[in-house]
Amino acid sequence: MGAMTLVDQPARVFQVWAYTVGMRRLLLRSTKGEGCTTRVDVLFQNVKVLNLATLLPGLTVTEADEEQQRRIVDATGLLPDDEVRFYVVTGASYEGYVVAGVCVQVEDEGEYFEPSELWPER
Repeated sequence: MGAMTLVDQPARVFQVWAYTVGMRRLLLRSTKGEGCTTRVDVLFQNVKVLNLATLLPGLTVTEADEEQQRRIVDATGLLPDDEVRFYVVTGASYEGYVVAGVCVQVEDEGEYFEPSELWPER
């Protein structure tokens, strides 16, 4: 069985937008722009490890398959458990990973600096 795809945005460019240690949240964002009338936010929560570039063209996030999990375990020493999942993050010219509890995305009409519904301002 193939890995489950959680995010598939091959035509967009994402950036690491925010990270906070309090809830170990990582926000990736693709803003509105040429040919894109919406904004897309991808949130990882309870992040234990991340291995990413800061600019992410053509973002795809999948749950790691068995071979990918083995490579992440070898690199990090972490084992999958009930609290975290291993996510593989790939795109046009990169492959990385995030070990976190959850990954969700939202697409909306939000502007560049408006807060995400996944990461509201306090």
